[in-house]
Amino acid sequence: MDGLYVVAGEAAGGRIRVELASDGRLWDLVLDPQVASLPVEDLRDGLFRAFLDAQECLSPASSDHFAQQVADASATAERRFAEISTALYDISRRAR
Repeated sequence: MDGLYVVAGEAAGGRIRVELASDGRLWDLVLDPQVASLPVEDLRDGLFRAFLDAQECLSPASSDHFAQQVADASATAERRFAEISTALYDISRRAR
């Protein structure tokens, strides 16, 4: 990955730590053994808070990069569909 960096979010007083790579993928999840004593609802809320905290640290450039990838994929798909459409038109003309 070019330009890789890692961002982190924490919750439950630092006992839950989520690390995300610059592309938004999970890099690491660190749980202090003390979280085992938390009620399930608190653990769930802490995980969500830590993920959201880490996501807020991601650079807007990551979103821009993703948007560019989607635009490139869409352009490629449009070209391919045009090629298929032309080929089908040619086949139908020959069949007449």
